[in-house]
Amino acid sequence: MPPSLKNIALHTGLSVATVSRALRGSDLVNEETRALVEQAASELGYTRPPLVGAIMSSLRRSAQHSYLGNLALIHIASPGQSEWIPFHKESIEGAQARAAELGFKLSVFKHAPVDNRHAALNRVLRSRGITGLIFINAQARADFSRFDWSPFAAVQIDYPVSDPVLHTSGIDHHRTIQMALTRLAGLGYRRIGFFIERYKDHRLAYKWSGAFAAFQRGMPELKPIPELEQPVIEKADFLRWFKKHRPDVLVGHKTAVIDWLRGEHVRVPEDAGFFNLNWNESDIPCAGLDLEARLQGAVAVEHVVTQIHQFEKGVPAHPKTIYIEGRWVDGPTLLTKGK
Repeated sequence: MPPSLKNIALHTGLSVATVSRALRGSDLVNEETRALVEQAASELGYTRPPLVGAIMSSLRRSAQHSYLGNLALIHIASPGQSEWIPFHKESIEGAQARAAELGFKLSVFKHAPVDNRHAALNRVLRSRGITGLIFINAQARADFSRFDWSPFAAVQIDYPVSDPVLHTSGIDHHRTIQMALTRLAGLGYRRIGFFIERYKDHRLAYKWSGAFAAFQRGMPELKPIPELEQPVIEKADFLRWFKKHRPDVLVGHKTAVIDWLRGEHVRVPEDAGFFNLNWNESDIPCAGLDLEARLQGAVAVEHVVTQIHQFEKGVPAHPKTIYIEGRWVDGPTLLTKGK
């Protein structure tokens, strides 16, 4: 017979209930006891069937015994980023709502990794009995190679951690932009101009620009326009690029370009359309991609809770990625009846 919770309880001299709590990382069990149980489980070769965790979780919720543990969402803050941007706020709201539904409390931390050992963050997380971590995207990817991952299940939204490689959930950026470009071509646009600030493209492993380049190669009926990629998109450089290539629709993040064009007597959308790569961050009404911030937060929680139920901790040997697709949003910056 395979080893059971009862075998571990007999081996350690603890109750079955205490063993069960320790294995699912409950903060009702102290760290010394948890370590004892985990060592015994490893020695005995205990593996909990994943379905058991899901069934027991469902039973506990139905019986209104909903609290199962603590999660942390960690925002790796960028220099000078003192406020949450709207996308992050929506992601956090989605994550907190889904965590509550699954019986977990989600705490939110901002972390500026000035010391890449991250010892202080480790201490805080362990002292609060946190068993699952969600890292949210920032402007630059961070090195967590010296972080102690052993007590935690972990997932990242997009790619905020460069080392080690974690489980990931987020938007399928390549598929999403291909969908958007296909629809723009279907509206009759033939000179699609793509512009992006370099850090945004770099953070997503160049999935935006890669998808745009692949799309242009596969659509010979389109007029190829070189992308504009700069550290910061500045007015003079943008207008110089626009006047040289005369795109009939612009695809990018920066809504300020609409005012720059109108200042040059270029009408939007009559002379040139505009499609926002991140509609969630738009400060004016426009067409664009809804990157499903709330859903991204919810899916990340589901991903890390699954690991907790399966007793998966530490850096994964085989990182997995869960993708969702962004959503097209109509808006007044496109001619929806075609060019």
